[in-house]
Amino acid sequence: MRKGFVVFSALMLAIAAVDVSAQMGGRRGSTRGGEERAAKAPEKPQIGVDQLALILAQLQEDLKLTADQRAAWDAYTRSLEALASDVLRERGRTKEVMQMKVLQRLDHAVDVARDRLTAVEDIAAAAKRLYAGLTPEQQSIADPRLATAIAAAADSGSAGGPGRPGPPEARR
Repeated sequence: MRKGFVVFSALMLAIAAVDVSAQMGGRRGSTRGGEERAAKAPEKPQIGVDQLALILAQLQEDLKLTADQRAAWDAYTRSLEALASDVLRERGRTKEVMQMKVLQRLDHAVDVARDRLTAVEDIAAAAKRLYAGLTPEQQSIADPRLATAIAAAADSGSAGGPGRPGPPEARR
């Protein structure tokens, strides 16, 4: 449980850092010229959901799932998509949240963290059920990739940047 909490905490800190960086323009002490350049710069595409879909499609194809494994796969993908949907919905509320009083914002942050923890726990449970039903060969394929999908779901709606999983061309 403690290990899960540490992983979840690290995940939440990474998400918060991305959100803060986006709100702050990514730079401290930027000058008016920097603001003008930022206003002229083209907006980066939101690739998180597309990246998640790509990861899942590639993994599903590589696993060559049997009919008996399909239900566990579907439960796993639904749980990932639910987290991605929650992340997108919350990112759409940034302006609304910024208008809240500080105590409301703190309560909101706790609620969001609690919801995301529940979503990640649901994903982990679904992933464990899926993994248990895979053959040893399929498990070796799934080993490095099941957790990558969680990161992509948690990162949904973010513009791609360095350190994001996926092929380099997807991060541009």
